[in-house]
Amino acid sequence: MSSDQDDALGLQPIRTVIEHLRDIGDDDAADYLAFPAPGGQMFGTNWGDQSWGHSGMILGFITPEEGDLPGAIHNASTLEPDPALKGTRIKISLDRLYVHNYPGRGTHKILLEFTGKNQIPGDTEELRFAITTEARDRSSAPVSGTPIFLGASVGNNGISFEGKAINVASADDEVLLSALGDGAFKEGLSLLTTAQPALKPFVGLAKSVVTAVLKRSQNKTVYNFRLGLDFATSQTAAKLRHGSFVVIQGDEASWSWNDVRWNAGSQQIVRHYDNLPIELNYMIFRVSPYDQDDPRKSV
Repeated sequence: MSSDQDDALGLQPIRTVIEHLRDIGDDDAADYLAFPAPGGQMFGTNWGDQSWGHSGMILGFITPEEGDLPGAIHNASTLEPDPALKGTRIKISLDRLYVHNYPGRGTHKILLEFTGKNQIPGDTEELRFAITTEARDRSSAPVSGTPIFLGASVGNNGISFEGKAINVASADDEVLLSALGDGAFKEGLSLLTTAQPALKPFVGLAKSVVTAVLKRSQNKTVYNFRLGLDFATSQTAAKLRHGSFVVIQGDEASWSWNDVRWNAGSQQIVRHYDNLPIELNYMIFRVSPYDQDDPRKSV
């Protein structure tokens, strides 16, 4: 897979980050990083409210049913895997993109890219899917149940895919991004149990658009993640089962899922003590059964 974990903005030298922020007109964030308040972190960068600077991943899980604890979010590493999913096909959808804070001002144009491998008899297919959306700070993007991979095959070792969020600050990329507004991209990447020659041009177009966008100096990757879900008996591995996986962009060593919950009314992750949204960026992906009779057409 092509995602480079080291190209996220928060992993760049602080001088490079500050120059970029000034270039896109975010002088408040640039000043905060250039003149940090006394008493900050001794090691590393104190990102403060600039949550886009975090490069780690906090992974949680929301069950399909409410159960005894409505809104409870579980540590994805403590789940019981569902071995019955081996050899089946699943649907992966993007249910939520919440932006607490992104570089720049006003409405952020965001390009999301997802890559992976589909296991088919005797071969593997490269998967690559990209969509565009918009969001302001402290709000959710207008995405819900957006299909990404339809009919992905689950191997004996589970599944894995990567995600990339790009902050598109260049005003010259509207035409380029319009290629991702085609109906095929809106419907997700439909997969078969055999090789699809028609899939390669589709995958190639997504790769070309993302590569071209990132060549613009004002467009930067805000977050990269790699998510592997398997069937291992382990306290450190995330387990595969049907439900919603929460990917939080954060480096919180003291994080506890007991301090937050999913608010079904506001469709946000909120803190228990004041019911306000958490101050971190996150995505929520849903893994569900794939309906082979779905009327969507394959690529």
